[in-house]
Amino acid sequence: MIKSNSNHGGSPMAPNYRALVKGGFFSKDPFDKTVCVSIRCNNPGAINGASWEKVYPGYVDTVQTTPGNKTTIFEAPEYGVAVWWELMRRYRKRGRKTFAEIIDTYGGGQDYSAYVAFVVKRTGMSADTELPLDDDSLLLAFARAMFHNEAGQPSPLHDEQIRYGFAIGRNDGRLPEDVVPVPINPNTTPIGAPSPLVAMVLRGTEEPGLETIDGIEALQKILIDLGYLDPPVDGGYGPVTKWALGECMAAAGVDFSGEVTPQVKAALASARPLPLVPGDDLAGKIVEAMSRNGYWINRHPRCTNIVYVEGMNPDGTKNANRYNAFDDLRIVFQVDAAGVPHILGRWEAATEPGKVWTDHPMNADGAFHIALGQYKAWIHGWYHTHEALRQAGELQGFRDPGKTHARDLAHPVSGSDFGVHQHWGYDFPKDDLKNSSAGCLVGRTTDGHRQFMSLVSADPRHVANPNYRFMTAILTADDVLS
Repeated sequence: MIKSNSNHGGSPMAPNYRALVKGGFFSKDPFDKTVCVSIRCNNPGAINGASWEKVYPGYVDTVQTTPGNKTTIFEAPEYGVAVWWELMRRYRKRGRKTFAEIIDTYGGGQDYSAYVAFVVKRTGMSADTELPLDDDSLLLAFARAMFHNEAGQPSPLHDEQIRYGFAIGRNDGRLPEDVVPVPINPNTTPIGAPSPLVAMVLRGTEEPGLETIDGIEALQKILIDLGYLDPPVDGGYGPVTKWALGECMAAAGVDFSGEVTPQVKAALASARPLPLVPGDDLAGKIVEAMSRNGYWINRHPRCTNIVYVEGMNPDGTKNANRYNAFDDLRIVFQVDAAGVPHILGRWEAATEPGKVWTDHPMNADGAFHIALGQYKAWIHGWYHTHEALRQAGELQGFRDPGKTHARDLAHPVSGSDFGVHQHWGYDFPKDDLKNSSAGCLVGRTTDGHRQFMSLVSADPRHVANPNYRFMTAILTADDVLS
């Protein structure tokens, strides 16, 4: 049996695998080979075999994971983060302070240029950026990039866990008495959830115009900021961008023929963003939750916004969010000319796979659960016999190989071909999904789904471009009601 060193000096005991931050992620089986090594060993930085680790609190053992490669196991991932922080301190003491210097040293003389490039891309900072050990914001970005590279996938750790790990590291591995870890509510959207705004290209002083890609991107950036155009920018002057610019010019009282004239540029420079004034009703609470998460909200009075709220009844109250039940809510809302959001329709729905496809998954790696977030990933089409929104863009989510009927954070996946569509649920009973969902976003009733499709099909962006990609956000009742 593996013994733990976490009692710090007493006799060894069986490991107590856990998260030090309540509600946080941890691995209870360091030998589960369906999970990547750094995650299953609670060692996000993949620190391996240093002698000083063996006296560190939370140390369990150092095991060989692949021929010639050892990895340390920790009881809690926060201890693993603390050891990573200690390694950064030791590097700094040796004069290895920049991103490139740290990663090159970490590589032990190997060519880690691709590693450096990955971290630079993920953080948005240069390779010669110096890593300060007392700046948690920069440290967190760098740590997440390294942890992602080591695992080959985003780390399932919450920001609160990583920050608490830093605090443990600064306290020589002991739990700091002056830092109280912030509990994590697993029923809320985590910080950094997927959103098209993350991919929005920020432009500086580039003038909007149609002559160059940079000019078109600058134009799109302005229209996004004003609330007319969906992110992200793509550098293409397509029918939806042209529609958004036309609507902006109509509001400004400027004649618009499709060209970006000096008058159009002047109107863009002085245009005010479409208003957004959420009230105290359910629509207002949804908008506030979306805003807190950094999600896009189209404020044009004729455009629709699609949202699913997990664990919510049609009257806006929270329910038990039962497994294999239509306990979620599908909502379409608009923002009127005064900036006030109004719900156009709400219907019972489900965002997760039911019992049938969890117990008998279509994919050998387990049923798919979409990650909380916002995605621009669906186009109008058909699902078997009826109109639906079909997946046509990248989604993030999790496989459930253990058939736990929940998001398994240790098994993240992303892709554009999961077949996660928005279709109807065949009027099945509220408390039984039957075979209606293998991970799709399903409205329970056929009549409700037809109403949903009628609303979104009339959206002027879809009218302008029949291949328009609809955006959809997935929230929780706790997100909305907290």
